[in-house]
Amino acid sequence: MKIGIISDSHDAHQNVLKAVEVFNEQNVDYILHAGDMVSPFTAKAFAEVKGAKFIAVFGNCDGEKLFLKSTIEDFGGEIYEDSYTGQIGSKRIFMTHRPGELESIAASGKYDLVIYGHTHKQDIRKVGDTLIINPGESTDWLTGKSDVVVLDTDNMSVEVISLK
Repeated sequence: MKIGIISDSHDAHQNVLKAVEVFNEQNVDYILHAGDMVSPFTAKAFAEVKGAKFIAVFGNCDGEKLFLKSTIEDFGGEIYEDSYTGQIGSKRIFMTHRPGELESIAASGKYDLVIYGHTHKQDIRKVGDTLIINPGESTDWLTGKSDVVVLDTDNMSVEVISLK
């Protein structure tokens, strides 16, 4: 199973459209957005990823939360206030925007995958058996890079794909 992972899109609509294209090409089954989409029109673009379930968490810059939530729910997606915990296939997942308790959550061993955003800096590493992924920003405002990640849960392999 493939999961497309994105964060910090901040209404960079052209980059979001590129991410949608990448996720369609990669035939992802899920898209996990680790926050800071900002507005509903950005969220709506993810409805164009064929056959993928969209799950997101709010970030600190997400405005119009009610409209953002209703837009996502209109195309069958989900968005959570602070964090998402769930299971995709056999993988236990924790996703949040801010990295506050990240290290202790990863070290707990409760999750196979921990996803976060906020820093705009890519972070892909393991803590014990837990894979941590911050895909970095999908804008290029702070780092000059614009990336998404595609995770294959069958072997937990990670592919970083540039949107530039």
